[in-house]
Amino acid sequence: MPLEKVVMQAEEFRLIKEHVAAFAGLVLEEGTQRGLATKLLPRLEELRLRNFTDYYCYLKFSPGRDAEWRRLVPLLTNNETYFFRESSQLSVLAQEVLPALKEAKLAAGERSIRILSAGCSSGEEVYTLAMLLLESGCFSWDWDVRITGLDIDERVLDAARQGVYTERSFWATEPHLVQRYLKRHGDKFVVRPMLRKWTGFTQGNLLDLASVAGERFDIIICRNVLIYFGDDNVKRVLDNFGALQPPGGYLFLGHSESLARTQASYLPLRFPGAIIYRKRG
Repeated sequence: MPLEKVVMQAEEFRLIKEHVAAFAGLVLEEGTQRGLATKLLPRLEELRLRNFTDYYCYLKFSPGRDAEWRRLVPLLTNNETYFFRESSQLSVLAQEVLPALKEAKLAAGERSIRILSAGCSSGEEVYTLAMLLLESGCFSWDWDVRITGLDIDERVLDAARQGVYTERSFWATEPHLVQRYLKRHGDKFVVRPMLRKWTGFTQGNLLDLASVAGERFDIIICRNVLIYFGDDNVKRVLDNFGALQPPGGYLFLGHSESLARTQASYLPLRFPGAIIYRKRG
C-alpha cells in the first residue's frame, strides 16, 4: 500500500501517545490522531516502515530510537517564542525579585546567581533574562552569573547557541535594547558577547533533569511548557524543580499554568498582572 494511504489506527495512536507521555511527558490530545499521522508519514517513508505500529516499535526498541526522538519532538511541540514575552512577569522579575535576591545574597556573603530557563526553545528567553540582569544594575562585573537554557529539542538549542534572530523576534522589545545588545547583519540580528558571557544551553528532559542535576537555581522560569503535560507529569516536573532550588527560590510559570492543584512546596506571590511562586522553607 502506498504510504500516503496508510491510516493511523486507534490502537496505534494509543501506543504512540502513551510512549510519548512516558518518555517526554507530552500529552497528545484526542482529535490529533490525523494530524500526527500526517506529520509522521515522512518518517515512515525515510525509515522504510510499513505502518505506524512499525514506527512505534522503532521508537521504542530500535538502536536508532534516540536519534528518532530528536526528530519527533519538534513535530509535537510549538517552539514559537520572542524576546520579552509576558512582560508583566518580567517587570516583577526586574523590579521585585532581582533586588530582593541581591539583598539576600549579600547578607549571606554570596555574589552568585543561577537562573534556569526550562523549555527555552531557541533562546529568546535566555537572552532576554541576560538583558534584564544587565539593565537592572544589580549584578556588576564581580558577580558570578549563569543563565542556563534547557530544552529537549537539540535542533532549537543549536539555534539558541548561534544567537541569530530575525526582526519579528523583537516586536515586544524596546528598540534601544535591540541596538545595545544585538548587532545587525543584513536582515538578521546577532547577540553580542556581553549576553553570551552569562548564558549557556544544555539538552535535557524535564522529567528527569539529569543534565543539571546537582546544581542549585535561585530562579527557575518554565513558561507555557507545562500546558503540554498531564497532571501526573506536571507534579513530577515540579518536584524536580523543587529539588534544584534552595528555600526561598523563585519559580515563574506561564499565565495559564498554576500550582493550585499539584504542588504545596511553593507559596504564590501575587503582583498586578502576574503571579509567581516562592519555595517554602
